[in-house]
Amino acid sequence: MSCLKCTSFFFVLLFVLCANLFAQPKTNVRYLQVSTNPSTVDLYTGDTPPDFSKNPAYTSPAFIPIPDRAESITVSFFHPDYADTTINITLSESDTSFIIVALRQTYDDDILADHQDMLKHRSRRNLGQALQWFSIAPFVISGISAIVTLYDIGKANDHKKAMENTRFMNEKYDVHMQEFKDYRKSAKTSKTVSKVFFGTGLVFLAAGFALSF
Repeated sequence: MSCLKCTSFFFVLLFVLCANLFAQPKTNVRYLQVSTNPSTVDLYTGDTPPDFSKNPAYTSPAFIPIPDRAESITVSFFHPDYADTTINITLSESDTSFIIVALRQTYDDDILADHQDMLKHRSRRNLGQALQWFSIAPFVISGISAIVTLYDIGKANDHKKAMENTRFMNEKYDVHMQEFKDYRKSAKTSKTVSKVFFGTGLVFLAAGFALSF
């Protein structure tokens, strides 16, 4: 009977430990619903002045998650044809907060030109990030080619040793000779492919880093 109680206590304790381990803390997630005029505007959150040449955190209309217990949030709005706007928004304590922002259209040529420069910079950054991702493919091909090269070199060496251990110039010797030539040729080709794709990967990676700044 005592053993049964100990076993039951053990399973109860194990259940409590597992429940505490996998229990997820409950958080009161709130949202800020943002609508704008014009309808599509880039949204940036945070107190520091945003870098509009970077991709936006959100695009209106959007639901922005609010940290628990936050009383306000700063949102910056960017559209190439409108004046930049930054607003500190006071939030509802429990429910979703709503805001509609109408941006002021600008006709200042300097501001419009500056906005276009930001968009071009953003495009260059996106291209740079894409090139960095694209560099993975040639690096993978280069690695596979390097493995094939090592394999072919190993097989060529095996046939070379077999030739050295063959006492007479017979048909078997000729087979090893042909296999040795084939694997050596394949190793040279794989080595060239590995170098070309490794260089291509380096070019993509370097160009990607240069464009990302």
